[in-house]
Amino acid sequence: MNVLIVARTHMSGASRCIGGIAEDGSSVRLLTSTGDNHDTSAPFQIGQIWDLRYTPRPQLVPPHVEDVLVTARWHIEHIRDRTKLRAYVLERIAPWRGDIDQIFGGLVRYTGSGNGYVCERIGIPDRSAGFWIPDRDLHLRDDKKHYDCGTGFPRKGFSYVGETATIDRIPAGTLVRVSLARWWRPRDAESELEKRCYLQLSGWF
Repeated sequence: MNVLIVARTHMSGASRCIGGIAEDGSSVRLLTSTGDNHDTSAPFQIGQIWDLRYTPRPQLVPPHVEDVLVTARWHIEHIRDRTKLRAYVLERIAPWRGDIDQIFGGLVRYTGSGNGYVCERIGIPDRSAGFWIPDRDLHLRDDKKHYDCGTGFPRKGFSYVGETATIDRIPAGTLVRVSLARWWRPRDAESELEKRCYLQLSGWF
């Protein structure tokens, strides 16, 4: 099936999470044939369309239901124009629209620092990646690693994990890709501390 690459996000070390949209509108997260993450040498670049053969990852762990094992690939074309990329995506998916509370079924909660996450206690979304058209600007924090939705209080935002260089402001109405990191809690945390999937910004079109 033809798949448009829409995200390359930083993970630990040289690992990359490669996200795509299949021609039927389904989201996929591309893993190797053995179920591993790709690294920086992965050929898949944002805007490229690949003809891929893949199967769902065995024992999917929600909300990360998009994982697939890629067994064969053929490069088709590269769409470099961001306007055309946006149109290609919007022809195939229905993005969330409006304020940040619209994403992931309203299940996102925020830390005291304003970083979004989901947890089992509140509820697990039916997906871990999606597109959103915000109704207000996204502002880069002073740490150059996080964006906030607007400038209001309480702060609501997320980390930026894409490879593209940051910009100070992502205008309202931009098509952005948001995702949820894998389940995690600090290694030295108390056993009763819940695992969380933290909210991430992958990129924009």
